Amino acid sequence: MLAAGLLMVAVGFGMVFAATLGDGSTSVGGAVFIGPFPIVFGSGSDGWPLALGSLLVGAVMVGLILIWGYHFAAKGEE
Repeated sequence: MLAAGLLMVAVGFGMVFAATLGDGSTSVGGAVFIGPFPIVFGSGSDGWPLALGSLLVGAVMVGLILIWGYHFAAKGEE
C-alpha cells in the first residue's frame, strides 16, 4: 500500500509538471481532513471544482470507514 501511494503521488506530480510545460496554466485543488475539520484549497481557473470533488471523495471515504468500523464492532459483540 505504501508503494502504491508513493507511486500515485509521483505520477500526480509528474502530470502537473508535464502540464506546466505546455501552455503554462495549471489548476490545482484538494482537501485535507484534520479530525472532523476539512482544509480545502484550490488555485487556477478550475481549482474550485477540483477542490469540491476531492472534498466529496474524502467525505465518502470517511463515511465508508465509519460504516466499516460499525459493522465489525457489531460483529464482535455477537
